[in-house]
Amino acid sequence: MTLLRRSVGWALLALALAACRTPAERALDRLLDDAAQHGGRIGVVVLDAADGRRLAAYAADDGFVPASNQKLLTAAVALRTLGPDGTLRTELCRTGPVQGSELRGDLVLRGGGDPSFGGTARLDALVAAVRALGVRRVAGRVRGDGSWLGGERHGRGWEWQDLGEDFAAPFGGLCCSGNVERRIDAAGERRVPVADPAAFAAAALRGRLAAAGIEVGDGDGFDGDPVPIATDTSPPLAALLVPLLADSDNLTAEQLWRAAARTAGGDGSTDAAAAHASRELAALGVDVRGLVLADGSGLSRLDLVRPSQLAGLLHVLHGSPWLPALTAALPRGGESGTLRTRFTAGPARGAVFAKTGTLLRVTGLSGYLARPQGAPWVFCVFWNDFLCDDATARDTVDAFVQRLAVAAGW
Repeated sequence: MTLLRRSVGWALLALALAACRTPAERALDRLLDDAAQHGGRIGVVVLDAADGRRLAAYAADDGFVPASNQKLLTAAVALRTLGPDGTLRTELCRTGPVQGSELRGDLVLRGGGDPSFGGTARLDALVAAVRALGVRRVAGRVRGDGSWLGGERHGRGWEWQDLGEDFAAPFGGLCCSGNVERRIDAAGERRVPVADPAAFAAAALRGRLAAAGIEVGDGDGFDGDPVPIATDTSPPLAALLVPLLADSDNLTAEQLWRAAARTAGGDGSTDAAAAHASRELAALGVDVRGLVLADGSGLSRLDLVRPSQLAGLLHVLHGSPWLPALTAALPRGGESGTLRTRFTAGPARGAVFAKTGTLLRVTGLSGYLARPQGAPWVFCVFWNDFLCDDATARDTVDAFVQRLAVAAGW
């Protein structure tokens, strides 16, 4: 065979093999070609949500830093443990008797892990319960008790330069107003994390007591057993999934991840939350081998997730009773949440429901791609250590999803 004939033969074989590739695989091929220009590692899985059939995959079982795609795992664990109607409570207690118009004791705000607690209306409802007792003066102190989730305040592996930013607010058993406060400095007004969430919540309550004309004496020696006065109840978990997934709120993620473990086993520490999450994910049918859970938000670079694990979880959730709550909270391409300004045009607009994820040199996108007919497709894309800027990486992933939408029939 001449060299020319051999070259033509290989070319024809290559064309024949390319013709055998499915539309989803051809979309993946194009993504791999585009990503190769920018370096790093990329992992992809595309499944049919109806039966879990794998439509396309690359490096599906390699471990990747997931960034905020981690929040999909947190959502699944919280849904399985607490249920979509589950709530978290914050109690206001007294440590002494009411004598006349004076409380001879402390007021104690005891947290139960609610990430949404705070705000004037909810604090004033607790103040109203104090007034209903006839109290016009508190002889003791106003204290915050955040011990329900233990003493940790930051996720394992959170980077030091993030700790002064509002997206890295400390977590704890008692939260208030996102555990951030507004400060004015040379750069202008900005939101900064508070040092002690429980003390911050107590100070906020004290301010509302003062606004209602209730004096606080700051006396000591009132360490009796807390007696509940009133209870504040969080919105149901299905509602808390909106800040978790649509807004990618890290505090909500950490609170729910740890509250699920605390509710199930009495321990809300990182180790306990990771162990509880692994058990719950395994019970859902996810292969948890190699899964590393350092936090619930994905802010840690110590997290490791395989694309096959997250895609498999999304497939399981599609067939679960929790799907409506999940999809209602997921960002929708070109329309809501962190995808509001992505997929604003093209076939994927309004068809992609997915969780975003961004850290320096990390991007991820995982969720569902609706189809004109039939069950949606599940997809997971992780890309670590790329050398381009974040916007270019996101655009490359988005272009893949647009081509995947065409392959899905749009």
